[in-house]
Amino acid sequence: MAPLLLAKEAFAFGAILQYQGEVDDRELYFADIRTISNRTPADQIMGPIETRELDVTAVYENERKPEFVHMKLQFQCPAAYTMDRSNYKLTPNNTKVRAGDSVTFRIGPGSYKLRRSDLQSEPVPVSDWKTSNASMLSRAGAIACNHIDIDRALHQSIKGNNFDFDGFGQKIAQLGLPSDMALIGQTLPPEFLDFAWTQFWHDKVVAGKRPDPSGKWSRKPTEAEKAAAIKKLQDMQAQLNASPEIEAAKKSLLAGIKKSQADMAARANTTRPDGKKLTPIESNLLILWRGRPEEELVKLMGNPEFNQAGDSRFLRYTKYWEKAGVSLINGQGVVVGGEVGGYAECFVEFKTKQDGDGRWRVDDVLVRSTYQDAGLGRTRGLCEDIARAASQ
Repeated sequence: MAPLLLAKEAFAFGAILQYQGEVDDRELYFADIRTISNRTPADQIMGPIETRELDVTAVYENERKPEFVHMKLQFQCPAAYTMDRSNYKLTPNNTKVRAGDSVTFRIGPGSYKLRRSDLQSEPVPVSDWKTSNASMLSRAGAIACNHIDIDRALHQSIKGNNFDFDGFGQKIAQLGLPSDMALIGQTLPPEFLDFAWTQFWHDKVVAGKRPDPSGKWSRKPTEAEKAAAIKKLQDMQAQLNASPEIEAAKKSLLAGIKKSQADMAARANTTRPDGKKLTPIESNLLILWRGRPEEELVKLMGNPEFNQAGDSRFLRYTKYWEKAGVSLINGQGVVVGGEVGGYAECFVEFKTKQDGDGRWRVDDVLVRSTYQDAGLGRTRGLCEDIARAASQ
């Protein structure tokens, strides 16, 4: 599936999985449904169960809880196909996980929380496998285990710069998910945090009651700003049939679609400073990785060759192929035969820069290859291998 994933347009898709709790103790659960990773152990590939990972972020209102917890939720899903290893025959598996079903899950490596006390991150330990039919977990499991159906529903619902919300809702309802499950244009934990407080809990922000032990949010709005914010909320409430929060989610998603399409259109005509155009692999990897944290790349690809110059870091991953040449020499020292050797190399280099919060994020991708007596196909294969690894 990796080449197919590389070829697809990448839009910013976040989903609001669940909203629960009473005032002062409300919680919002968001999922980043752009990339659902396959974490199946190598010895279980083509078996009846595969492990799928979905990024879920819980944002909390209560002052005694973290600002948010970012979870790498892993689910045990029925494999799309199973293999009879006696004859290597593939058999399709029509079993579906539906929202409402019990799911087997765990919190995977790379999960963390943002402490409210000092806005510092803290790792969340990997959990044991558990089974639950809790609403949020069941919905997340249905998305993770039906990733192909979700992806197809998303892309079929994009109509130019618009999104067919009703059509998307009808498609996901077949998986037991709420037909009105809101999609937004945000996909990163800090963006989810901001969205929760600006769209759902804005009344507390306006009143200056947002929990703020770190002092990060301490600037109180002026009376004019407070009045303008209250009027905006009142106007939205009066004008909209749906809740202002859901309407804000729709506007956010449409803005994300338009921005993504504009970015891709601009990217199609982008040339590098040396005048060379982006290659298809570079363009596809940029769609997948631009803006994502450096640590996600290292976690997926492993430790790179690392350099830093000025305000940029360069993380390079290289793949080689080499075959030594062999010469056959007779007793008189004359070459009477042999085999020509060959060499091929391809590297993918990710350039990262710091964002406003000091976090390193992917800014550019460079792919270059070379070969000698190996054939162009050999280097193309090496480049595609690295690109495929980066698209997991």
